[in-house]
Amino acid sequence: MKKPSQRSPQRSPRAIAVAAAALLTAALLPSGCLNIIDPEQDPTPPPAILTPSPEPTEAPQPRSGGTLRIPMRPPQTLNPLLNEDATVDAVLKLLFEPMMTLDTSLKPIGNLANFTFSADGMSVSVVLRDGLKWSDGVSVTTKDVAFSLNTLRAAPETSIYKSCAANISPQYVITDAQTIKIQFRQPFSGAAYQFCFPLIPEHYYQGNANGTGMKPVGNGLYVFDSYTEQREMRLNFNPDSYRKKPYIPSIEVFITPDQETEFSAFDQRLVDVISAEAADWGRYRNSREININEYVTNYYDFLGFNFNNGDLQDRLIRQAVAHAVDAEEWITSVYLGHAERAVSPLNPASWLYDPNVTQYEYSLTKAGDLLKQAGFSGGSEGKTLSLRLLANAENTERVKIANLLAESLTSLGVNAEADIQPFETYSAKIESKDFDIFVGGLNLSVIPDLTFAFGSGNLFSYHDDVMDLLLSNAFSAVSPAGHQKAMSDLQQKIAEDLPCVSLAFRKSAVLCDQKVQGPKKPVLNNILANINEWYIAVP
Repeated sequence: MKKPSQRSPQRSPRAIAVAAAALLTAALLPSGCLNIIDPEQDPTPPPAILTPSPEPTEAPQPRSGGTLRIPMRPPQTLNPLLNEDATVDAVLKLLFEPMMTLDTSLKPIGNLANFTFSADGMSVSVVLRDGLKWSDGVSVTTKDVAFSLNTLRAAPETSIYKSCAANISPQYVITDAQTIKIQFRQPFSGAAYQFCFPLIPEHYYQGNANGTGMKPVGNGLYVFDSYTEQREMRLNFNPDSYRKKPYIPSIEVFITPDQETEFSAFDQRLVDVISAEAADWGRYRNSREININEYVTNYYDFLGFNFNNGDLQDRLIRQAVAHAVDAEEWITSVYLGHAERAVSPLNPASWLYDPNVTQYEYSLTKAGDLLKQAGFSGGSEGKTLSLRLLANAENTERVKIANLLAESLTSLGVNAEADIQPFETYSAKIESKDFDIFVGGLNLSVIPDLTFAFGSGNLFSYHDDVMDLLLSNAFSAVSPAGHQKAMSDLQQKIAEDLPCVSLAFRKSAVLCDQKVQGPKKPVLNNILANINEWYIAVP
């Protein structure tokens, strides 16, 4: 796992905000850690133990009642601002509401409050909703907003939401119980995303960081009922929640030590819902007892070029490689359909995604013509291009992609060889730039700042002054229209310069027992986002 760096007082506000964009990934994705180059170990889950299912019948009408059972790792704290575990965060989202949420286009929208950002991007006025209450009956106020921000500022570097306060000045102006003005250290296009952290009540957590005996007081759709260490936690519907009343009045949270135990509990119907990667949910594909609900994650797969290789500094060579990539076929044969085609490093669902950037369709004819233009015709007719394609052995998709690309390039007269290494060696080779092309992945933040990937010090040894300017423009754009235009320009520049070839965004899924009915609308920052529309089908 990539270790978070320690905060340094010498870091510039821009550097702090860039770090916020990278580190907030852990808060907004269902995975537990941020891996810039993820090993994707593909653990083999235990065999499914499923009893025969009856023939499917017509879905029953929604009705209130029943209990939903979900898993969670053993929590070190139930304070959402100090928590470091993603599975705990998924459960705490039921108890604590965030200031902002993401809509289906991954755009931040007000949740607990209305936000008015200043024209210069240096401040925001926040007005809380009327009638918000904590689960102990105390009103939610702007003092809680200030307290939550101060808690984040003092939180450990490894806490999930730590980076949300990075670009926020420690001085706040509280006008009244519902209105607070917050200053930023600098204009930042991702400012709204940083309010996706949950609020906590000052009156309860002041001097009481973990809550009295791990008893959280929140403002979510559900309220805490009881907690038995290493065993379970129980939640009940919160009658004071401003959200639509759920059909399911109670939730049992089973404490599981690891993913293998979680799958075993799901197979034995001890829990009703789990999150799973493609390698894990395939075994349930033909089961009528399990509902599989896929969603596109922000895990982005790509081919990265090493610009220290003089041949690869020639854009014609990079374009030839791009035309040798049969991405649509690979999504079917390599990802088994569990991925979305990518033409840029922006999630296709994002409001900032531009589908009209330059694209490179699969064509070995075009690839061959480009190689000839670059002076590499192979054989006795000209120079031969040699390329090593690096992938890590633990990741089956990367290995297949490296081998398939090597076959395509070899057919064009390129001396292409797949270099398959254990993950530690793979990582070391990328770090030391001992590769020509590597098959890699980035667990991208929903904050669309790509400075870490294409600015100075990137994985590709790529540098371009125009790219730096476009990155800066996208970083500092504060109006929605300006941000969208800046991100479109940036995506087009990436497509033209080709520091990397975009492959796909991977999918995950929420697996549900058939008794859990209703529409499932998981999003990458909250797999239980519309739980108030679910219901338990009681015989």
